[in-house]
Amino acid sequence: MKRLLMVILVITLFVTPFFAYDYFAPDKTASDFGGKTVLIVNYHRYKDDYGGWNLWVWPHEPVSMQGQSYQFTQETEFGRRAVVVLPEAHTKLGFIVRLREWEMKDVTPDRFVDIPESGVAEIWVLEGEMEYLTDPSQIDLSPRIKAAFLDRLDEIYCLLSTPFDTRMWREKVQVKVGGAEIALRNVEKADPVDISVTSYIKISLEEPIDPSGVSESIQVSIDGYIDRTVIVRKALDDDVFYYEGELGAIYEPERTTFRIWSPVSSRVYLLLFDTLYGATYEVIPMTRCDKGIWEIVVEGDLHLTAYKYRFFSYGEVRETVDMYSRAVTHNSQRSVVVDLGKTGFEGWEDYKKPRSDSPLDAIIYEIHVGDITADESTTITHKGKYLGLAERGASGPGGVSVGLDHLIELGITHVHIMPISDFFYVNEGEPGAYGWGYDPHLYWVPEGHYSTDPRDPLSRIVETKKMIKALHEAGIGVILDVVYNHTAQTGENSPFDQTVPHYFYRTDRAGAYTNHSGVGNDVATERPMMRKFIVDSLRYWMEEYNVDGFRFDLIGIFDKETVLEIDRTLTEIDPGVILYGEPWGGFGAEVTFGKGDQKNTNIALFNDGFRDAIRGSVFEHTARGFALGMRARETRIKRGVVGSIEYDYLISDFAGNPRETVNYVSSHDNQTLWDKNYSAWPEATTEQLKAAQRLSNAIILLSQGIPFLHGGVDFCRTKDGNENSYDAGVEINKFDWTRKAEFLDVFEYYRDLISLRKHHPAFRMRCSEDIVNSIRFLDLPRELRQVVAYTIDGRASGDEWSEILIIFNGNPESVVFELPEGPWQMASDGHVVSLESLGEYSGKLELSATSAYILFRSE
Repeated sequence: MKRLLMVILVITLFVTPFFAYDYFAPDKTASDFGGKTVLIVNYHRYKDDYGGWNLWVWPHEPVSMQGQSYQFTQETEFGRRAVVVLPEAHTKLGFIVRLREWEMKDVTPDRFVDIPESGVAEIWVLEGEMEYLTDPSQIDLSPRIKAAFLDRLDEIYCLLSTPFDTRMWREKVQVKVGGAEIALRNVEKADPVDISVTSYIKISLEEPIDPSGVSESIQVSIDGYIDRTVIVRKALDDDVFYYEGELGAIYEPERTTFRIWSPVSSRVYLLLFDTLYGATYEVIPMTRCDKGIWEIVVEGDLHLTAYKYRFFSYGEVRETVDMYSRAVTHNSQRSVVVDLGKTGFEGWEDYKKPRSDSPLDAIIYEIHVGDITADESTTITHKGKYLGLAERGASGPGGVSVGLDHLIELGITHVHIMPISDFFYVNEGEPGAYGWGYDPHLYWVPEGHYSTDPRDPLSRIVETKKMIKALHEAGIGVILDVVYNHTAQTGENSPFDQTVPHYFYRTDRAGAYTNHSGVGNDVATERPMMRKFIVDSLRYWMEEYNVDGFRFDLIGIFDKETVLEIDRTLTEIDPGVILYGEPWGGFGAEVTFGKGDQKNTNIALFNDGFRDAIRGSVFEHTARGFALGMRARETRIKRGVVGSIEYDYLISDFAGNPRETVNYVSSHDNQTLWDKNYSAWPEATTEQLKAAQRLSNAIILLSQGIPFLHGGVDFCRTKDGNENSYDAGVEINKFDWTRKAEFLDVFEYYRDLISLRKHHPAFRMRCSEDIVNSIRFLDLPRELRQVVAYTIDGRASGDEWSEILIIFNGNPESVVFELPEGPWQMASDGHVVSLESLGEYSGKLELSATSAYILFRSE
């Protein structure tokens, strides 16, 4: 009976109804639909599973991300149909077929449709096929091999549109390499299912394909199915393809060596342009070398010569910039050869970088080049530019210091600069253009929008170096925010996909890009040549630009081996390098480097548990935390205080030592601390909100671990409640320096608290053992709920204060606290912070509402 059912299933699936498909709206114009542009999309899924699938359409503009969702509302013989009517006239529309709210895409790259003069375009889209049809007579719904991947040199995995009985593979399955049939050993199910009839099969070859054969056409065919070109994917992870040397345009005054890795290409050409922006160029064939390398040496001094590559792979011609570009033209349209010796300037080679003994000495302040320099109310000359952050002596409303001078006055030790490597969705130099930079394009070159001349390939390089030097000379280290978990684009707009299609990204069995990043694709950090790319580019930023550390976006979806290799390599270059990241991925992502994986490394992770304990969940605007009087948060506060290590009776947290936790309450993501507190406590007075602003980061700065402050939090920064302001423009995102003048008392509190932390090593203990032995939490009476108090034995860390008492009052009203046996010297009363005693106290102490107290005694 089971065998009979399988036969019926196969027969049913292979019998494809044939229809003479026709246009829905022949000879009609857009006005017939009541609009000026009409796009008709006919969509077919092989298993008739249309639930949740919809269409995302947007007008084609150079950097536009605007779009709207449309439903497939009509059922047809082909499948489903959506009719999109737009009131404006457009010549081209972009579209994506997606599942619900971006759970996945049918095909990941953006696709575009030209609109004819009639204003009506109609297309037919097949599940999983990049190319759509414009002529319905070309539709063929016969069974097909939907995807085929060489994942080992002797194994091909195929996804089929209809099931195949693997017991009957002989004489039916063929594989050809370069037109010649090769012997097969077996064909079997690749799914862990209990039947031989399957849509996912593994073809085992009698002998591995020779490494040189991966650049030839590899075809797989099955009787009764439309055949498929095999994409070489995980097979390229084999050691035979791993290249250890330098890649890119390697400049010397007498010659430049162009070297790129593309094992799957049958031919590669260098396009060498006559001028940076001219149309003429020379086409130079490159030579295939071992391990998939292509190389050509061009004689002469090629400094500031523009170039691109032309690859021939999988039957297509692909042109792209160099994924290893060190310099580029405007909007990264072309790569540029650069003599990096000409990007220095007086003082660059011999100045001294600031040094620290440990990342635990760092106080990190997150900034965006545009946000901190763009406010029109300041005297900064180069607003929104790298050079604006290098200026000294600028001021804002009320004479407050701004920009670099603000950072110096505040006293932080490091800036975390939001992404400045080249990104995609900003038209460089366009007034008002804005982006956060989490849309990476090229990783070895700075973004041109922050330079004074984006058309000059040297401007962005030199000015980035001037900014870094100015920060270093002010005693401030530079940490770059880097985004290696995804890229802005895949397909034709991705230098990675153009160089070696489908290798540098994670794809599923159908060849669809996975989306654990939440933005459409995931970089395959685990692939050896992608790992090399990441590590080499980080090394380049340290050695060429003198940066001091990196913050990794969504490190939670990196593979662990790559993270460990980053740690090993960069720590060898600079033992004091600061490395940290987000231990999570996009919504629903599988975390592969999460909390606990960082133990015994030099990698720190953002402590979101501590954040939420203090401010309340970032995903619920009205949720309150300890700093706004929420009860039952005391234990979570205590865990954060000790650096999230294993401590006595507290439930073990994730850190092995305090350098593994980055403690914070706010960052560029989600609402600012001020906005969050206002949302959760809308009836609060300004003074109450200021108190919460002080207490929240007092907890951070007085806890063990690495403290991190969101730029502007020290003067109550607001974004008018916007929790995801990446596209809100500079007016919402800028540092509004009038608020520094308005909330100068809050700024001074932060400044003095930072100074206190820097002066007292008791808040920066190096190891877990010292923390366990030195910190004691006080047992408090029941009426002192929402209060956390602890003492620190300062002698263990050589602090001049032999004993320190810290009290956090999370109550929105004052409470009376019985001090341990005194006397005690007061260093902070919740409003003022001092390195010297503010007075001597014993017995009962009235704690003001929402406050942090610091007391001490010296032997």
